[in-house]
Parts: sequence; C-alpha cells; structure tokens
Amino acid sequence: MATIQPISTVSYNSEDFLLMKLKELYDAHIIREWYYIKHKGEDGDKDHIHLRVVPNRRLDPMEFQDELKEYTPDYDKPLGCIGIRYSKEEDWLLYVVHDKDYLKQKYQGGEKGEKLPYHFTDIVCSDDYMLENKFVRAQATLRHSSASIAHQIKQGKSSFELILEGENPHTVNAITRSLYVSDYDRLLERANSLSEFIVSLGYRPVLNDDENSYRFEKM
Repeated sequence: MATIQPISTVSYNSEDFLLMKLKELYDAHIIREWYYIKHKGEDGDKDHIHLRVVPNRRLDPMEFQDELKEYTPDYDKPLGCIGIRYSKEEDWLLYVVHDKDYLKQKYQGGEKGEKLPYHFTDIVCSDDYMLENKFVRAQATLRHSSASIAHQIKQGKSSFELILEGENPHTVNAITRSLYVSDYDRLLERANSLSEFIVSLGYRPVLNDDENSYRFEKM
C-alpha cells in the first residue's frame, strides 16, 4: 500500500548502484530525504546497508523494492532490499550507530552480544539533510524519554531535581506514581508470601493491642 510515511529497509545492493538510484529518485522529486550507513555483517549476516527515505509523495513500498533490484553477472538473483517498514527518525539514527544507551533502553538485553560501534559521520545523506543537528536532537530525545526518567528515579534522583533539569512535570509525576505502585505491589506480594510460609509452619497472625501490628502465635 502506498504511503507518505518515512520508511527504512536493509539493502544488500552495491553502494554505487544504491547511491545512483537514490539520486535519481531525489531528482525526480519522488523522495525528499535519504540517508544510509554501511554495516559489517554480524552473527552470520552479510555486509549490508541500513537505508531510510522520506517520500515526497505517496510511495508504494513494493515499487520502491523493485526500483532497487540490481542485476549483476555474479549472482543468479538480483541484489536488493528486504524488510521495508515505517521508522521514526530518532530511532533509526540511534540504532544504526549502535548507541549503547538506546540499545539498552529499547531492547533490554534482547540484542545478543556486543554490536560494532559506528559514528554518525558514517551516515551518507542527501545534501539538504542536517545530519549533525538531527543526531543531536535524537540523543536529546533519548535522554528525555520515559525510560530514561524512570531509570534516573530508580537511581535515587528526586522528582524535584528532574523537573528543575527541565523534564515535563506531568511525565515525571506519572512515572513516579507508577514506580511507587509497582514497588508497593511487589512489597505486598512478598509480605503475603512470607505470611503464608509462616502459617504453613503452624503459626497464626494475631493483632497486637495497638491494632497497628501483628504477631505470630503457635496454633
């Protein structure tokens, strides 16, 4: 289905062919931004290129895929791209350089092994794409994400400190409440499990005279 949304894909084209096609599509006003980065193959994969384009008009992903078919005498099947999908600019930029903080927040250990690091200057882009500004903005988005705020609160930073540093008060308060409820539920669950264990040993809970605490007596 044709889309106006930005799309990303993994390309196994030769760089010369890919660059030629991107410039053709750009000059024809079919796409208005493009950028890619070459990656060394890891975990058994071949060397490949991560590509993201921003359409200038409705773009059919299948037609775009056909446009990138590259016929060479060295292969029976044409080279091309796979896995066309919608992608956010910030996510794409941080993922393709294998930003450690981004991978830790987004994948929580789901990405196996250490990823080869890349620098944002390894990204090749169309002339009017302000790469450095976009990358700095992507890093700022990561620092102000809900996951980052939750991590800072878990590490002991107060809500007041975060708000003074410019974080959104509503976001900070919502995350603080969520963490408090979550911690309370875990504590209650542990207390209930402990009580059940003590009862299984032949003791029963008895309310103390102050009516605010319990003691356990042999049944």
